[in-house]
Amino acid sequence: MKAIVTILLSLITANICCKSKTYSDETSAPSDTVRVSWTKDDPFPFNMPSKESLNASDKKVFAHYFTQFPIAHYNIDASADYYTLHYLTPSGEGGIHAAYGGFLRNRPLPRAVISDSNWQEQDMEEEVRRAIAIGLDGFACNLLSEAGTHRNITILLMEAAHRVDPDFKILIMPDMEAFWSRPEAMTQYVKDLSAYPSAYRLGDGRLVISPFNTQRFNAAWWENWLNGMRDDGIDIAFVPLFQSWQTHAPSFGNISYGMSDWGWASPKAQIDGGWLNAPSLAHQFADIWMHPVRPQDFRPHSTVYWEAGNSELYRVMWDHAISGGADWVHLITWNDYSEHACIAPSTGTQYSFYDLTAYYTAWFKTGVQPPITHDALYYFHRRHNMALEPTVQTARFQAAPGSDPQQNTVELLAFLTAPATLEIQIGATTQTMEAPAGITSFKVTLRPGIPVFRMKRIEENTLTLIELPGAFEIKSSITCQDPLYYGGSSTRPAVALDFLYKID
Repeated sequence: MKAIVTILLSLITANICCKSKTYSDETSAPSDTVRVSWTKDDPFPFNMPSKESLNASDKKVFAHYFTQFPIAHYNIDASADYYTLHYLTPSGEGGIHAAYGGFLRNRPLPRAVISDSNWQEQDMEEEVRRAIAIGLDGFACNLLSEAGTHRNITILLMEAAHRVDPDFKILIMPDMEAFWSRPEAMTQYVKDLSAYPSAYRLGDGRLVISPFNTQRFNAAWWENWLNGMRDDGIDIAFVPLFQSWQTHAPSFGNISYGMSDWGWASPKAQIDGGWLNAPSLAHQFADIWMHPVRPQDFRPHSTVYWEAGNSELYRVMWDHAISGGADWVHLITWNDYSEHACIAPSTGTQYSFYDLTAYYTAWFKTGVQPPITHDALYYFHRRHNMALEPTVQTARFQAAPGSDPQQNTVELLAFLTAPATLEIQIGATTQTMEAPAGITSFKVTLRPGIPVFRMKRIEENTLTLIELPGAFEIKSSITCQDPLYYGGSSTRPAVALDFLYKID
């Protein structure tokens, strides 16, 4: 069993965000260099529409909330909390995750210890505020258990949503993998939650229920269930979430208000699998289609990952939701760190996918692509080439059947107000690309070192420069594999974690 290596990410400081640099060719250097920077109150490369205008849209965006991974399990210093000591380390939880190098590679951003006894309520309120800040309508809360910790966290979330903003709603999502053998417990739990004012209802008062893996029970069973709930005074707008939705849609159409699917986690499969047409096809069976959108998918406990192609999967899925005419979007997920498909601010992805969500949510809900008002750089890359052999981990990760081919690339995703030169430097190698105004994805081959990302633009003898050193070193040797795509941006300083156990 290897010793756990604690590293200080010394590059992650407030100064890493972006800095000015003199032009290298002094004979032709512009007379001035403009430093580009932002404050924490202005983190987006566009003007976020008002909350009122976003709420007025018929389009809805819900983020899947997983009660196993709140901001904190205990109100203690993050250097010694459960995430750090048990989920992120191979020896955690008695060594049950040792074969695959630890349960997680990513975790919620730590916070300081809260002096008040109601720290859990404050954490839930923070989750809600963060979701509102990027335009979300609510959380689709995964119901894992009608008792114990999972129920307690669900109730805290329901209550926090109403306290922070009565317009922010909780879409009730029973997990039929958890309740298939005891549906009576699920029934009572849904009844209990329906009493909370934050439970999502349509304008006509119907309670929206969207069971995960609805196909665990057939349409006749669900029709009987819906009738029973109606007899008990709870009229339901049923939005079944399937896997392989087209197989089940014909039999469920007459009892469904809407439909959804868990989706697929590789870009090529999105394009080749007809997902752009999913909304129009689903409208043959139901009034609304809730489109799945996820950033990546990597499951250590199953030793499997799907190739996301840096940020490509997320952008393609959002494009299909927007271009295809989806009614709602289901973000998969807010915080399921066991599948690493999370958009909440976290130690590995930082605010990268979170900030992209704000842009695409505004686009989806307004129907107009937001103009770029600030130059901004985002990056996405793994911490090692997936061909490297780990020296300690015994269970190797494999790409899932049907996944896109493995990629080993570093991506610079630029939001530009005008054409500019993009650079990615790793060690002594610098590669450039001339990019137009708008959004440009620039990828280069992944190699060991700490990437540096730049944008240069010369106008009227003035150089505008963003220089962004990456926060995560790409390794040349590893003890354990890590398929996670890490991220960062020029719009926010990376969060320093000097205590964090990392797998190298």
